[in-house]
Amino acid sequence: MAANIININSYTPNPNDSFFFDNNVWMYLFCPLGNYNANKQSAYSSFLQRIRSSKSAVYLNSMVLSEFANTYLRLDFGQWKDATENYSADFKRDYVGTQQYKNTTDEIRIHINTILGICERITDSFSGINMTEVLKHFQNIDFNDSYYIELGEQWKFVTDDRDFTSYTNHDLDVITFGN
Repeated sequence: MAANIININSYTPNPNDSFFFDNNVWMYLFCPLGNYNANKQSAYSSFLQRIRSSKSAVYLNSMVLSEFANTYLRLDFGQWKDATENYSADFKRDYVGTQQYKNTTDEIRIHINTILGICERITDSFSGINMTEVLKHFQNIDFNDSYYIELGEQWKFVTDDRDFTSYTNHDLDVITFGN
């Protein structure tokens, strides 16, 4: 078992390819907070354009959308705390329900609809996932990443997560900008 790590700038998608984007890639593409790491944003955006031009498929499950919405909100919450100088604020008690929260959930809704327009929805077949293997990987990487390893052997996995490039005890093709 050894991951196949591929530099995003050297891979040319073809129509038979199937891709699965990790949440961190969707964040680079659709979370404009702070214009973080513009070179990675550009690389992943260009890659998505090449995928769409080649008519390759991009797949998505509900867990990635959940990660996207929650990560986006948590980043905005941090900015909200700084802007209001309410550094001890509680996410649910103080932030949820504010106008800032409502504005951000509206932005997230728009981005999720765009993502859904790009992707084909899949079920993760939870009942068929080898949880013993997920928990074995989980000893070295976070749970969602270990879950995606077991879920995704049929796709090329597009990520900017070091877990997939440093933990190579899997057979995924991993396409990344690199860390």
